[in-house]
This record gives sequence, structure tokens and C-alpha cells, in this order.
Amino acid sequence: VTGFGAESCGDDNRLIGCKPMGLSRRQFIAAAMGIVATGCAERVTSLTSRPRTQWPDLSGRPRADAGSLVFPPGHKPGVAAAGPLKAIPRSRWAKGSPVRSRLNPMGKIDRITVHHEGYRPVYFSDMASTAERLELIRQSHLSRMRAGDIGYHYVIDRAGRLWECRDFHYQGAHVKNNNEHNLGVMVLGNFDRQQPTDAQIVTLRDTLSKLMRHYRVPVNRVYTHQEITPTACPGKKLQPTVVSLRTNHKLA
Repeated sequence: VTGFGAESCGDDNRLIGCKPMGLSRRQFIAAAMGIVATGCAERVTSLTSRPRTQWPDLSGRPRADAGSLVFPPGHKPGVAAAGPLKAIPRSRWAKGSPVRSRLNPMGKIDRITVHHEGYRPVYFSDMASTAERLELIRQSHLSRMRAGDIGYHYVIDRAGRLWECRDFHYQGAHVKNNNEHNLGVMVLGNFDRQQPTDAQIVTLRDTLSKLMRHYRVPVNRVYTHQEITPTACPGKKLQPTVVSLRTNHKLA
């Protein structure tokens, strides 16, 4: 759901498609011209016994006008903000600003959704490669999904570092028709084909716990993508980890 392999199904209230990531720049340009992408396309899976939540279909509601966005005092719209977390700032990787006319204000945050990237397995862990990947995801979300920015609010890389992505004052573009009041956290990798690292799991646990405390989100409002829509995200090797974090009282 990034065009380059990230798993952001759903743009700013409109799903254009889920796209694969991890390609060359030349392939990215070709993809942006209309090549059919693969990766996180929503599909019926064989997974069972997972919570199903019916959220209101908001796809038809009017989009907010950029000039009407309302933010807390002192906040500068279009400038990323990490919220309650210490994260690598967006300025370390993003090569462009959000498109404000495509954004909607978040409002109250009352749920969190966990994703994986969902395309090629990711084995690099250095900052330079991660920064390049995030920028390619952002470009793909802008061009193919017509989103206002990268779809996720936070990304956790293979070394367990937390990266600041979309400003948390804006709705994300990570769950089709369910982005309102919903923070998106993506763990870098394809967890149908590889295991998350121990460092990623530790950072995911700590990140979710801090977000829950700060925004007063109860544990039953922490979801994975597949628990809201029919998709394999966040992969068969990360899904049980998130379930375990919830059920074994490791999120608080």
C-alpha cells in the first residue's frame, strides 16, 4: 500500500489501491504510470477467531477544506509532530511537504492500528536505507493513492528505531474507510515471509503502551489491520505477537 511495498490500504478517505514497495526508482516511475501493483490488497483470508469491528462507512463524506483545518495552539499545519513519543524526525527522511488540500484533521484519537509493510522481506537496518524506503513509500502514497502524505503516523525499522511519519494531527491513510481517530503504526518488513526482529517487537510494545496512556486508548481499541478489514496485514508472523501483547497484559 505504498507503491513500494508498504502496507497502507486506504488513502485520505479514498482507496486507490495497495501497492508494492522496494523497487528501483525507475520501476517506481513506471508504477506511477499505471502498472498494477501487488502487496497489501485487501482479500479474504483463512484467518479465524479474530475480533471483527464494524466501523461506519465514511468514504462518501465531504473532505475537509485545507483552509478549515483546526489544530492545537502553537501547532504549525504541514509540519510533522511526533506527539508523545521520541522518534527520528520526519525531517531526517522526507524530501517534500504534505499536500494539505488532501488532508483531514484527526480530532480525538481513540484507536490504534498495527500494520506491516507487506511487500518484499526487509533485511537492511541502517538509517540511510530506511530513510530512502520511507521516502519511496511517501512518494507512492502521494502519486498512486492520491493521499496527502505517507499513510502511517509511525514506522518501526528492523533495528527497532521509531520514525516519525505523518503528523498525528492529521488522519492517516492506512485502513480503508477507517482512518478517523485512528493512529497507524507500521512495522517494516513482510511478516508473511520473515520474522519481526526482537528489537521491533520491543519498540512496538513500548510505542503502543505510550500511545495508549497518552491518548487513553483501551487495549480493546488496539487493532491489527486484518481485524478491521479483510487483509493479511500485518502478516501471519506478526499478528500472533500483537494478540499476545494484548492478551498477556504487556500493553499498559
